[in-house]
Amino acid sequence: MRSILLTVLLLISSLLFAESKSVSMGDYTTCAVYHRMIAGSFRLEGGLQVMADLEAEKMDDFIERSKHAAAEEYGEALAEEYFLEEWRDVLAYMTDQINRNYENVSVLKGRYKKWCDRLGSSLTDGETKKQL
Repeated sequence: MRSILLTVLLLISSLLFAESKSVSMGDYTTCAVYHRMIAGSFRLEGGLQVMADLEAEKMDDFIERSKHAAAEEYGEALAEEYFLEEWRDVLAYMTDQINRNYENVSVLKGRYKKWCDRLGSSLTDGETKKQL
């Protein structure tokens, strides 16, 4: 019984910690690149331009948040440089994950979709928009 109670308390505290953790420039950039990759996949499939445009809009939202977070973390003077460096690194990493083939984008969906959807839903709920 004691171990169950301890497990429940640890789970609750880890959830509280996870919810209170601030979102970094890297988090936003990762989701921006993810949506860019998904948009690219839709564009290559043909006939899915509307879906590609929706993904591009999500990407733009995450880029805006990422640049704002970069300015807060590193200052206005260095924000763009840090954002671009992060973008290049994440883009290269995701491109490697799909073996440079947009037909393999399902690999990224399995790794990033739920996390980026949760992060994106916090943006639409106004949680982060208040900061901007």
